[in-house]
Amino acid sequence: MMLHRGFLLLAELACLTAATPAIGAAPEVVLDPTGDLQVAPHGAGNVYAPEILFENGVYRMWYGAQGRDGHDRILLAESPDGVSWETEGVALDHGDANHVNDPSVVKVGDTFFLYYTRAPVDVRDEIALATSADGVTWREQGTVLGPGADGAWDSLLVGRPSVLHEDGRFRMWYDGRRDLPVGAPAAGVPKSDRSVRAVGYAESVDGLTWTRPQADPVFGEDAGGVHVVRVGATLVMTSESRDGTRLATSPDGLAWKSEGLFAERSGNDVDRFGHVTPFLLVEPESVTLFAGAASSASWDRNRIVRVPLAQQERERLRAH
Repeated sequence: MMLHRGFLLLAELACLTAATPAIGAAPEVVLDPTGDLQVAPHGAGNVYAPEILFENGVYRMWYGAQGRDGHDRILLAESPDGVSWETEGVALDHGDANHVNDPSVVKVGDTFFLYYTRAPVDVRDEIALATSADGVTWREQGTVLGPGADGAWDSLLVGRPSVLHEDGRFRMWYDGRRDLPVGAPAAGVPKSDRSVRAVGYAESVDGLTWTRPQADPVFGEDAGGVHVVRVGATLVMTSESRDGTRLATSPDGLAWKSEGLFAERSGNDVDRFGHVTPFLLVEPESVTLFAGAASSASWDRNRIVRVPLAQQERERLRAH
């Protein structure tokens, strides 16, 4: 049976169904899933985890899509303006791997580095790498970061990488777990009614060999699906939640301060159950928040949206 990461949340949904949704402007759907590669087994569509680069006058979006066969793949879409997008096809697939998703793309010199989540079976994730000369055709480089040692906070799985290249080194933030929630559909793994995620940090000189500078996570609060971007002198981390997109800030990427909810779900049907794997596109004259908008409590029916940012939210970023 094909399993999807949305099932990790099924054991935690009771509090959500009783919550009163916030009311606000509905996000704008920029990628509505169609076709066998995006509609998921239920047929209603499931795309999320946008990763966007602007180069040579074109916006490129690598994103995750769940096909009718239950497998997740990474697809590529392009746009002239960041608003109207056209899917160009599959960027990366692993055949029989259950989960290939959550891309993070950096370009260093003439090479694109694509870090992504790969789960050979069910939802036990690891982080892999593919490289490319053009951002279209990719060469797999294998797993670059696996789960931590026995007993570590990330000893079961690691995934959803966000990578920057700064000062001659690659820097990666990722989420991990030591166990799964009770009821998660994976056999033979630790489970707990107190299962939570946390955010770890790793570094690399060449992008292939990674080390964890510290044993403990750099951020908690059950944060996951993170994206890290530099805004001036500050590193800004967005993360997914059922309430919307959350925010944390850091001067160095190691000590993080929670800034709370950054962009709440609108309460409209498109994102009624929160934001999945948000991405903050920071450009010289603008800031745009993209996310997977969850229209189902199981987080397996998502569309990629542009989330309206209130003036106060923009000011919070400018303050850094």
